Amino acid sequence: MSIRPGQRLIQGLLGWAALAILPLVARVGLPELAAPALLAWAALGLAGALWALDDLRRLRARPTPAAERRLPAALAVGVAHTVTLLFDSRRAPPGEQWLVADHHPPDDPLTGLPRALAPAAGHDRTEVRYRYRPTRRGTVRFGDIELWLPSPRGLWQQRRRVTAQRQVPVYPDFSPIARAALAVDKSRGRFGARVQPRRGEGLEFHELRDYQAGDSPRRIDWKASARRQRLITRHYQDEQNQSVWVLLDGGRRMALPIGDLTAFDHGLNAALLLAWSALRQGDRAGAMLFSAETPRWLDPVHGPNGIQSLLKGFYDVHPADRASDFSQAARHFHGRWRRRALVVIISRVQAEDSDDLLAAVRLLSRRHLVMVADMELPEQAALRHARVESVDDALRVTADAHEQQQRRALHARLRHAGAQLVAATPNTLAERLAQAYQKLKQAGRL
Repeated sequence: MSIRPGQRLIQGLLGWAALAILPLVARVGLPELAAPALLAWAALGLAGALWALDDLRRLRARPTPAAERRLPAALAVGVAHTVTLLFDSRRAPPGEQWLVADHHPPDDPLTGLPRALAPAAGHDRTEVRYRYRPTRRGTVRFGDIELWLPSPRGLWQQRRRVTAQRQVPVYPDFSPIARAALAVDKSRGRFGARVQPRRGEGLEFHELRDYQAGDSPRRIDWKASARRQRLITRHYQDEQNQSVWVLLDGGRRMALPIGDLTAFDHGLNAALLLAWSALRQGDRAGAMLFSAETPRWLDPVHGPNGIQSLLKGFYDVHPADRASDFSQAARHFHGRWRRRALVVIISRVQAEDSDDLLAAVRLLSRRHLVMVADMELPEQAALRHARVESVDDALRVTADAHEQQQRRALHARLRHAGAQLVAATPNTLAERLAQAYQKLKQAGRL
């Protein structure tokens, strides 16, 4: 426990040092008073030292106030969360001030700590609140709570630490995903629009019910109507319990910062929205991370609560310094999952991926319906509408046009190989991908 002099002690030492001039003055003007003045100055220093040592002794004997930290069980990346520090202030003298700090993760320097705290007189506890905003998914560590206590006379300060170490998971921020899901629901016409059921591939029987105005006569079940002596219609729903798999690229290309997130974070958000959409439709959703330091395989989950399993399985992964290997990922998935599924590959597709990605699509298409989600950089999308005002602008637009031509050619080859294509900027990829899934679902393609 560190000890440092307080402001009062420093001021006292400066005053005592200033008084040292008196014996010198007396030695020049009044020699007979020089010895008594020096003796008085030394006695004053000794008395001050004893007074300060007694104050230090009393500070050392003072117990450390109890303290605890309260924070959510899980945090969301990019979201400011309130952290509360509670201190036992029952024995704090009136008018005393503490200096409080918390060993929170170092990725947020704007918490406002350390902070002066005046313990509330007459209250059992005094609290300090601050806002912590994590900037990276994974697990963050909170250390001990630290405070500097003043001595009774204010001559010293001693650092005390209260053990409060804790690790908290930081998950992706699900609020943008939920907003995107709401936009997908609106696009499907769920708010006020009536969805007409159809019979055919991709539908399964749902229920028998009484005929209602507007029901198609072709849906009347004549046998059930004869038994019940009233018109009964058959109703169908999209086939459920199908499998949707997300193959998320964890290679170095996904480490590119795009806004406040990386391309991998945008891809992860799109994967989570797609999985949540599938779970809400009664399908199963699984995920595989490829080209990462440690590939991950998350078995399919079912039901709306299954999204928590996917969050826990992917919250702490980050892109590795490795090249993206699509064909290896396809072989791994093809060997482990044999039932037909919708397989969605999420990555930043590049022209040099042509042979590797086409081989992966052809292999997966033998058994599955394949979709490739290609993330386009916002800068590339903006160049298509940029004004050319200089030679540099012309060169930049020309180079991008050539790259876009190669990209479109690759997209055409992927479609020819049987893949569905979704190309969008990171901010719209999640919504576009969920909408593409809904269209396949409604068309009975799964």
